[in-house]
Amino acid sequence: MKKNKLDYQYFYMRNLPHFQPENALIFITYRLAFNLPKEVLSNLMEIRKLYDSKIVKINEVEKSKLKKICNKYLFEIEDKYLDSCRNSPLWLQNNEVAQIVINSLRFNDRKLYNLYLVMIMPNHVHIIIKPVKSESKPVSLAKIMKDHKSYTANEANKLLQRNGQFWHHENYDHYIRDVEDYFRIKNYVLNNPVKARLVDTYEHWKYFYISECSM
Repeated sequence: MKKNKLDYQYFYMRNLPHFQPENALIFITYRLAFNLPKEVLSNLMEIRKLYDSKIVKINEVEKSKLKKICNKYLFEIEDKYLDSCRNSPLWLQNNEVAQIVINSLRFNDRKLYNLYLVMIMPNHVHIIIKPVKSESKPVSLAKIMKDHKSYTANEANKLLQRNGQFWHHENYDHYIRDVEDYFRIKNYVLNNPVKARLVDTYEHWKYFYISECSM
């Protein structure tokens, strides 16, 4: 019997690897649909090639560790570009579009996942969630993101009176390993609008949501 691609899987691969351990908090970043500049893509590809050359002769455990380091590094490079980019679509700085995204995320809170953090930047979104269990398995990230992106893309496009792809098809996700990892990521996310020079403190940014989280 062919497996439904929206069923829970511990690991699956698209352009990026995706890990979803059971009972894990997951940090997810997703962005609007647009092409990164050639120089950014070239830089990302060169770094990927460098890491790939290093993992050829090492064991599987070390290979997995190095891949995670590589993906984290690539994410930080792309996220830094997104923070500084003003040439991409900036639809998420529209109050009504940002509200559509937050409303969608909060609608499924306690249904598909527990929602702990949201930060909506002008061209990308950071969230921390913990998928809830359904029939002994957690709801898959694939289903969560498909439902959220499909609904918000349709509603945002209607509001903006446009057609076409709204979200980039891929997401970056990282499962949070411990309390230290959680606070590192939480602080990184809350500092995002400050780092991007949009406000002087995250409390002055309009588009965020925090809920208390116990690891």
